[in-house]
Amino acid sequence: MIKISERLKSLVKYVHPDDKVMDVGCDHAILDIFLVQAGILKTIHVGDVNPNALENGKENIEKYELNNNVFPILSYGIEKINEIDVDTLIISGMGSKNIIDILSSPNLDRVFKLILQSNNNHNDLRRFLTSKNFKIYAEEVVVDGKKTYVNILAGRDAMPVSYTDKEYEFGPLLITNANNLRYFEDLLRSYQNIYFVSHTEDARKKISLLEEIIEDLKNSTAE
Repeated sequence: MIKISERLKSLVKYVHPDDKVMDVGCDHAILDIFLVQAGILKTIHVGDVNPNALENGKENIEKYELNNNVFPILSYGIEKINEIDVDTLIISGMGSKNIIDILSSPNLDRVFKLILQSNNNHNDLRRFLTSKNFKIYAEEVVVDGKKTYVNILAGRDAMPVSYTDKEYEFGPLLITNANNLRYFEDLLRSYQNIYFVSHTEDARKKISLLEEIIEDLKNSTAE
């Protein structure tokens, strides 16, 4: 069985056996190999724009004898998914700007489920998702070394989707989960430091929202 990081392992629970998946961004095809070895998927496509990264993925695929299960594609983002049968995307371990760039393609119309993992600018990503009629069904904070990621599971919705400014900024589901209290306390300290230096209105507003979220979460645990 291939070794897999806790960051990648945190994505596994969002994958259903009936999903037709493309993992965008090769990362040595580690997650894709794991999903097949664990019996969650029979086949999966993996794409990367970098030939060297894709070659590393191919070497792992061959090493674990999964050439008939894991199919590498040289592609920028989802430009080639019209050539394969895909309804679910995994995009992990990168910033929201890169994720948004990848999803800003007409081919997104072919996709109904998104499993995303970003380490910054989650507000921008959530706003982009709702602009494309994707609803957020799950959110999770994942700490990997010195980096903190947010997993977002989103699905296409028939009706227009929108959230409040607080939900866009900090997550409609994250702000309701008391397990995220430390995450929000750390964020609060970060914005307090920013405000101490800059005194910007944006930082002040975020501090106020975070204090409100933290109080609500503490009250929920006390009930």
